[in-house]
Amino acid sequence: MRSTETFTEQARREQIVGCAIETIAELGYPQASVRKIADRAGVAMSVVLYHFGDKNSLIEAVFSECYRTLIATMLPAVQAAPSASAKLEAHIRAHLGYLRTHRAHQIAITEIGTGFRGKNGERAWDLAVDPAHAAARAEVELDVILRAGIDGGEFRPVNPASLASAIRGAIGAAILGGLADPGFDLDGYADDLVDAFLRAVQAP
Repeated sequence: MRSTETFTEQARREQIVGCAIETIAELGYPQASVRKIADRAGVAMSVVLYHFGDKNSLIEAVFSECYRTLIATMLPAVQAAPSASAKLEAHIRAHLGYLRTHRAHQIAITEIGTGFRGKNGERAWDLAVDPAHAAARAEVELDVILRAGIDGGEFRPVNPASLASAIRGAIGAAILGGLADPGFDLDGYADDLVDAFLRAVQAP
């Protein structure tokens, strides 16, 4: 940073994004107004708008931060896995582990994914994510892992997009399970998913 002011502004932006994540996770996306986010951050609403301009830009920053933390959790595990089967297992276990360590982040991603509509009709998948995360995100994508396993003969010729969607849905179900039951067994659920989906892709 070139000045104390720039450093302070960056710290304030990070604080507001963190409070936005907590507010969205606690209240749901529709109820997470800029005013409520500002109240949680202990600042005036004008301060939030000074740093982000409008709610769209704030939600874009929240979305990018959630993806940054998700990739930081998943990438080392997937990169260390020596085979497509191991990478698929690493993806499932790391993502479910993220639900434990970053519960509010994952709920916020889900809330934005289902509730966000920008002022020009944008949906969550239209939001920009920091380009610095693009290559890392590609490495952990289920479609990429599944395609590599198929091309290498390790997996049978399944439809990568369909199976990836099924795995994401199964991981997403853990969010609902955790919300409904504080004692939800994430580790046991991870074991079941790994077993089921490795069986589903196993080559004859």
